[in-house]
Amino acid sequence: MQEKRQFIRDQTGDSYIDIVIVMLIIFTLLASLLAIFPVLSVQQSLNNTARQIARTVEVTGSVGPEVDQLLDDLVSVKPDNLSFETTWKDPAKQTIQLKTPFTVVATKTVPIILVRPAFGEPIIFEITVTATASGISEVYHK
Repeated sequence: MQEKRQFIRDQTGDSYIDIVIVMLIIFTLLASLLAIFPVLSVQQSLNNTARQIARTVEVTGSVGPEVDQLLDDLVSVKPDNLSFETTWKDPAKQTIQLKTPFTVVATKTVPIILVRPAFGEPIIFEITVTATASGISEVYHK
């Protein structure tokens, strides 16, 4: 009976269980950060892309071949959808008059793989990332 009470009071192995639980929590947090990293990277690149497009529209005064050329030459992320919010001087040619403000809205969908089983389809969660940049046209159209 004395040995049983001593065994119940003996807590020398308790710290091992605590360490295992803490390690599981740390590995779960690290895995979460690694899963979120692509979204943060795409967000930063998309912000840069939107700023470059806005600057190109400011200098050219239109959404034309220069913007298409910039999108083709970009090394960073290419947006899935690109829209412009402004008052057009000529909507057909998409020209913007001098000192007319505009906003570029770029969106991209980023897939995040949650689970990749050995057999079957992976479970994918898609996040839509949006970046905006504003500018004012520097070109006067007659």
